[in-house]
Amino acid sequence: MRFDLADLRLFIAVVDASSITHGATAANLSLAAASERLRDMEAVGGVPLLDRNRRGVSPTRAGETLAHHARLIVRQIGEMQAELSEHTS
Repeated sequence: MRFDLADLRLFIAVVDASSITHGATAANLSLAAASERLRDMEAVGGVPLLDRNRRGVSPTRAGETLAHHARLIVRQIGEMQAELSEHTS
């Protein structure tokens, strides 16, 4: 499986908002682009990541696992950037 950082940030935003529309907005993507990225993530992984219904979305068990790891990765990247910025001064 290969997800880029934008995919992970989008997925977190969608899960947090319980909405693809609001998650797309938070990730600065159009709804169409966000939907396509999410479909691609599910296709690459071969497993549904979101349960979709009239009131929004919720993560499947696989989606919860992805969200957990995505949060760790995004946090670690933030920490790495902060530490590296200390070397620029």
